[in-house]
Amino acid sequence: MEKENKNDLIHIRIEHSVKAEAEEILKKLGLNTSYAVSMFLNQVIMRKGLPFEVEIPDNEAEAESLARIIEATGGSGKVNERDRKIIHLYANGDIDYETAVFAIKRNFAK
Repeated sequence: MEKENKNDLIHIRIEHSVKAEAEEILKKLGLNTSYAVSMFLNQVIMRKGLPFEVEIPDNEAEAESLARIIEATGGSGKVNERDRKIIHLYANGDIDYETAVFAIKRNFAK
């Protein structure tokens, strides 16, 4: 049985931080980037599609879910406009979780 030569190259552009973080994780798993990409492509072939779900998050639903949680813990029974804006920024990925929590807690303290 003849071994197939690996001679096709794939060139992609990706953010340095994404590549570095992924390589760090792959290294801990005992893999290199080339092997991980090969594994991914083989899974695409086996599944005849992506080996994971791809979906567009419903940011409005996520924001409403966060709003209900805050309503339940805030004691007032409703979320003010400032907190809704904070929740919306978090749901859209414009601010991180820690910043959102800090801003909401600060607003509750007032």
